[in-house]
Amino acid sequence: MNADAEPHVLLTNDDGIDAPGIRALYDALTEVATVTVVAPDRNQSAVGRSLSYGRTSSASDGEQLATDMADATFTVPVPHTDHELGYAIDGTPCDCAIVGVNALEPEPDLVVSGCNEGANLGAYVFSRSGTVSAAMEAAFLGTPAIAVSMDTLGYDNPEPADFARAGELTASLVADAPESGLFDRIDYLNVNVPRPDTDGDAIELTRPTEVYEMDAACVDGRFELTNRLWQQMANRDIPDPPGTDRHAVLEGAVSVSPLSAPYEVVESETVERLLGRVLGID
Repeated sequence: MNADAEPHVLLTNDDGIDAPGIRALYDALTEVATVTVVAPDRNQSAVGRSLSYGRTSSASDGEQLATDMADATFTVPVPHTDHELGYAIDGTPCDCAIVGVNALEPEPDLVVSGCNEGANLGAYVFSRSGTVSAAMEAAFLGTPAIAVSMDTLGYDNPEPADFARAGELTASLVADAPESGLFDRIDYLNVNVPRPDTDGDAIELTRPTEVYEMDAACVDGRFELTNRLWQQMANRDIPDPPGTDRHAVLEGAVSVSPLSAPYEVVESETVERLLGRVLGID
C-alpha cells in the first residue's frame, strides 16, 4: 500500500448489512479509509466458516450439484443486490470475505468484520462466530483483518451511536496498524468492546480464554444445550484469569487479541513416535 494513500478496507459482518453495528463502523472508517461493503443480506450469526458453495436447498439442486462436480465445473453463483453501503450478498460472512478480496478491484489492504452485536470471546468460540470467521477467512487469503464485536448482553436494541467506541478504536487501528508492520507478524486481531454503558477507556492486550462453557443434558427425554458463558457473563461471575479476553471485557476494558490463522501442526519426536506406533509406520 502506498504510504500516502488511504487504505482500502473491505467491510463485512455476520449480523447482516442493515445491522446498526456495520453502519457505525462504515461511518467511522470512511473518515480514514476507502470502504467497500460486502455483507450478508440477512443475519448469518454463528454460521462459522461455512460457505454457500456446496449448499443445496432441494433434491434437484443436489442432483445438479453432483452433476457439476462430476463435470469438474466447480463454480456456483453467489447472488447479490446493490445496497446503499455496497453489496448485499445472499451468502455467509466467509462468502463475503472471498468475494470482496478476490472479485473486486482494487484488492483490499485490510478486511474489517463487525461490529457484531454480542461479544466473541474464547478460543472455542472463534470458528463458530461468523464475525471472527470472516476475519480468519481473509487471513487464509493473505489479507490482514480485524474482527470487532461489542458486549450487548442485557443491552437491548443498540443503535449505531452505541457502537461509537468500537468505531473510533477500529478507525484508529485501520489508520495506524498497517504501516506499523504489525500485520507482518500477526494475521488478524479479535477486538471486543464492553457494553456502551460501561465507563472507562482501558485497553488490554489479551489471549483468548481457554475455558470451555458448552454443556448438554437429557431432561425429561429431551436433549438440551446450555451455554454457560452467557450465564456467567450475565452474573458477572467468570472463572477466566487476568490477561484473558473475557476477563478484560467484564472488567470494562477493550480486549484486543493478536492472532494467527490456524492450524498449527504439533511437531515433536514424541508425537511422531506415538503416531508411528499407532499407524504402524516405521
